[in-house]
Amino acid sequence: MKRSHAFFLAIALAVPFSSALAQGFPTAPPNIKEAQALGLQRLTAEELKAFFPGVIKSKGPTGQHIWIYGADGSIDRKGFKGDKPGTWRIDESKGALCNSFQRKQGPAEACLAVFRASDGMHHFDYDLRDGFYAHTWRRDSAE
Repeated sequence: MKRSHAFFLAIALAVPFSSALAQGFPTAPPNIKEAQALGLQRLTAEELKAFFPGVIKSKGPTGQHIWIYGADGSIDRKGFKGDKPGTWRIDESKGALCNSFQRKQGPAEACLAVFRASDGMHHFDYDLRDGFYAHTWRRDSAE
């Protein structure tokens, strides 16, 4: 096979694979207990600080979102059901990422335990109030 043909074949095979990888989110365990039983590593507050501020792509029960975490503690959530501003912080004592968004009955904060998925690229987060799955996310590679 000529070198140019091999090059184009490699490109043709790589494009669908990278597109599929870019679109896919792994399936998360349904709750914290299941994530722990699978041996997934929970991130510490220090490890979380490596991701925030930054841009995150996520998929959860309500659809896909892009979260823009600002250095000033602000969040802009874009995607399913429109854009929504909020705030974020890392709770050192809980080892959790906490987000707050305005709701009809006032602001509501959710603190999330974050586990690293087995692929090393994605993360699963779980609401500390009930232990159930909230989102699967990854850092935006375009950032």
